[in-house]
Amino acid sequence: MKSPGPRHVWLRGFLTALVALCALTLVLETFSLNVDGDASRLRSAVRLGVSLQRQEGQEPVAIATARPVATAPDEEGGEVPAADRLHLSLLHEACVTNVDAVVSWQFGAPQGGHQLANATADNAHELLNRNDSNLLDKLRRCPDVDIFLPIGLRGNGYCEDAAAYAKYCCRYADDLLQPLLGRRAAVSTLAEGQAAVFDAQHRDDRVDPSHYWGVYAVLCKTHVCYDRVTRWYAENGNPRNAKVFYTKHTSSDQAEFARRRLGEESIAPKDFSDVKFIHTAGTSVWKGTRGLVDCWVMSAGLPQLNVYIDDSAFNYLFPPSYKRKLERARSPVHIEHGMLEPQDFCQLTAESAFFMCPSRSEGFGHYINQARASGGVVITTDAHPMNELIVSNEMGVLVPARYQHDPKMLLGGRFRGEHGLKDSDGLLVRYSSHGLCTAVRDFISSTTPEERAAMGARARQQYHEDTKYFARSMRKLREFASS
Repeated sequence: MKSPGPRHVWLRGFLTALVALCALTLVLETFSLNVDGDASRLRSAVRLGVSLQRQEGQEPVAIATARPVATAPDEEGGEVPAADRLHLSLLHEACVTNVDAVVSWQFGAPQGGHQLANATADNAHELLNRNDSNLLDKLRRCPDVDIFLPIGLRGNGYCEDAAAYAKYCCRYADDLLQPLLGRRAAVSTLAEGQAAVFDAQHRDDRVDPSHYWGVYAVLCKTHVCYDRVTRWYAENGNPRNAKVFYTKHTSSDQAEFARRRLGEESIAPKDFSDVKFIHTAGTSVWKGTRGLVDCWVMSAGLPQLNVYIDDSAFNYLFPPSYKRKLERARSPVHIEHGMLEPQDFCQLTAESAFFMCPSRSEGFGHYINQARASGGVVITTDAHPMNELIVSNEMGVLVPARYQHDPKMLLGGRFRGEHGLKDSDGLLVRYSSHGLCTAVRDFISSTTPEERAAMGARARQQYHEDTKYFARSMRKLREFASS
């Protein structure tokens, strides 16, 4: 093979340097908490985040305020094209279902017309499997951008992250590197053992200062991450002059995917006059499920609440004795045990109008973002990063919350050890069931169906603006790396 030129080598070296800490954002801090032994592997795994670089001599985009302001519509206006949203969904689906395959960003891409009328991809050859007859030839492409995601972590949340970076970073990488290298850059994602831009690292140990001091760039997808990492460097030194990037992030539009895959006639329209809430906790114990169910159990006069939760999370949050309380709940609550099938989740998201998301912690909040994309009304906690997605009560309902510290979290404010970030606020959140009940009642009594639909529409528009912001940030990141 022809040796790459110096400029190519430098670019690869810079991007590889980003790997070490792009994943060491606040979610690693959260997942390092000891919830139970069986979940320790997932808790210590890392989520990714990227954003606009803080410019020298300018104020950072993220400031230490209680709540960021919404992004104003850019000059493009309108929505992210439906073909691009379908592309995200196809990449996500391929990541989750083809757990042993390398997934190229070109799979299901609108470029080249690889999307069929039934919302599937026509280029399955872009999925690289171990038994591929052209395996060696494809591996010799030596892609410039890889996203490494361990097979054991290829679930919904991590694949959402991977799909977003595969689409928006790798797509622009291909455009950028073509003139640079004098050839069309072959870009694959989720490949093991190759040079990587984003590496969803798995660590059984916790983040320590050496991780931050040993890298050249830190990538954050939330305001709170950008703010805390920036201040941590100011307090503890930055020997490599590491750059801290802030961008927003995005998720697949599962509601749109349901309409495209199942057909518009199969999706019931959202009903903003008949208030019913859904809560999709899945396997997470950080979605505020216990406090939410307590509210319904103890308070009368609330509308129907349907909770979808895996048995592992339910059994951790609710002791066996709680079954009697559920049977005597003062408001109607139904617990659906087990994980939803992907198609059922997409349809549920498309048809539901009201989403209960009172999280105690989020790395980004994909289930909140997917609810935004669907045009639903979201009730969530008034704390970061949840209120970076629902930025005001005109876009959803914010439940009062208070922050908590954990001594194991380096950026959590009261770290038990050296070089912890000094901060009065922690990174975990608590809310009262009474406060949640009050917020729900106030919302129902003070809004009309038309006002609720308008709230959902504003949240949906912000999903589109944030996705475009993220796409621009990926292009700027690549331009920065190649300059």
